[in-house]
Amino acid sequence: MRCFMPEGCPKIEAISLTLEELEAVRLVDLLDLDQEEAAFYMGISRKAFWNDLMNARKKISAALVYGMGLRIEGGSFVLRGADASKDGEELSRNQEVSLMEREIQQLRSRIEYLSAKVNTLKSTEKVVFKEPVHP
Repeated sequence: MRCFMPEGCPKIEAISLTLEELEAVRLVDLLDLDQEEAAFYMGISRKAFWNDLMNARKKISAALVYGMGLRIEGGSFVLRGADASKDGEELSRNQEVSLMEREIQQLRSRIEYLSAKVNTLKSTEKVVFKEPVHP
């Protein structure tokens, strides 16, 4: 179990987020997968995925807006590869590698963006805008 709490928040005031809900947010909002891809990756229907994603977003929003903690726990899931055949394990491993490569690309892109922004801020002189004087 993992818990994220705002400063000064009693531990009792935490919203529970399931592992499936967290994974749904990670796949769509962090890795930019579309919902169909993400549902396929998780091995669930698009409807079930949609429900997990919407529940997670509501819980995360409520925690941020109301200053509550987020507790990540539980859920009902099966880890891939535990009882899978060799072919299934290979497919699962390839999918995981593909997702990790996509995540690395997203992180590289974010680093490039932030680096360019920092460089711009460092090199930009303070510009003072004056209102035009009308005759």
